[in-house]
Amino acid sequence: MKKDLLKVSIRQHAIYLPAIEGTEKREALTSTTVTLVAQLRKVGYSLSEELLHAVNQLYPAQQVEILQVMKEVLGVSLNWAPLVKGWDTPTGETRLDHWITWLANMFNSKKGVKLSCGHVIPDNTFPLERYNGCPFCGTPFETASTEYFGQASKLKMLELWQEKELNVFFGDLLESRTALDATQADSLKILLAELPLPAVGIKMKETLMLVIDTLVEQDRAQEAQIYFSAPNDILRYLWYKKTGFLQIIEPKALIRKAGRNNAHLCNALDKSRSAAQAKREELKLKYTRCECKMVALWLNNLAMTPEKSCEMMHSKREMWVRMICALRLAEYARKPGFENLKELMDVFYCQAYTVWQGEVERSRLKADAAQTFALLKQRPGMFARVTLNFGTQEHVVVPDLAIVKRAGSGDRYVYVYKDGKVSYNKVELGRRMDTEYELISGVDNNSQVVVAGQSKLADGVEVEVEK
Repeated sequence: MKKDLLKVSIRQHAIYLPAIEGTEKREALTSTTVTLVAQLRKVGYSLSEELLHAVNQLYPAQQVEILQVMKEVLGVSLNWAPLVKGWDTPTGETRLDHWITWLANMFNSKKGVKLSCGHVIPDNTFPLERYNGCPFCGTPFETASTEYFGQASKLKMLELWQEKELNVFFGDLLESRTALDATQADSLKILLAELPLPAVGIKMKETLMLVIDTLVEQDRAQEAQIYFSAPNDILRYLWYKKTGFLQIIEPKALIRKAGRNNAHLCNALDKSRSAAQAKREELKLKYTRCECKMVALWLNNLAMTPEKSCEMMHSKREMWVRMICALRLAEYARKPGFENLKELMDVFYCQAYTVWQGEVERSRLKADAAQTFALLKQRPGMFARVTLNFGTQEHVVVPDLAIVKRAGSGDRYVYVYKDGKVSYNKVELGRRMDTEYELISGVDNNSQVVVAGQSKLADGVEVEVEK
């Protein structure tokens, strides 16, 4: 029975038991099985019927191991004892005791009892025989046995897991669309060590970095090759290991940020220069021979052509130049078996490749529409921002304050002034442009319209324009 796989299953309220073949099945429950069920009930768990029959086929030593792993996962051995012994009886401590203890620790007094937490308890203050920990900071020193057992109808049901359920859970962790918590990440590391990699796609970059890092730690770096489809995927992993960032952020941006975060208006408190220098030293690249060979093999085994790889590396060319020097890739490119890496280095340093974005920009600046569209068709699914000219039309434009809506209908009107009178003209609206409306019909060009006081007007009313 594998203890690590058992731990993973218990975290998911199940118990992993590999299929048992060739043994005679026992129908009646053994005494050790009954004892195991009773012990599990004490920590709040019961067994499903299927799991109960499977556990009944195990040897007593295996059942004991299940209980031990269960207690380890639940942390029942970390049940800290209450700080005060006999908490229902007052200890007699006062505020003066706290004040004297604070002064003694402030001035590093040697008189008194020094506890493992580092605090000194002066004589004649706290009665230490009444405490299971530090009375000043509350740090516990002793553990105690569990005093409360059983949860009645709230017992959690443990299910039976075998290879199928374990592989399904493994795939679910890899395909998760949310970042894994610490427990899930630990379970994923265990499963990576015990089970073969399933053919599923990893959705989250955090999970992908965790998988690659675990495979590297387990000396299975070449199995991580399937997760590198382009050179920048390798660069992302290397930079994540160096900085902890999933984004490939330029070193100068990180140095500049470190300087700004430590800047201060007071010169005496300004540490921007030293912080920037410390970050610069931190970002220096240093790799072992094993790491250099590992990355060289990753690049050598890429399924992409050297020209295509260099085109993708071009956006991070400065970082790649630093990486190539630190990883001694030029040295490995001269060794037998690294022919693809050698060709990649030659194309990269001779710049014998074209960059798609640059070709599109050059064709656009030359107003070569045919070539530009031909290049765009090479990358379907991309977004673009275009301006289309559908021709021009001459329409009247009026302020939005001139538009009057008739109550009970959707018609719009405008009061037009001519020869001392106003006429009530029905209009057809077009587009709205900020504070103006386009009028498709209803008002002639160069007409004067009323923009205020329309509620006091009527069709054919004589008005006087104030200037």
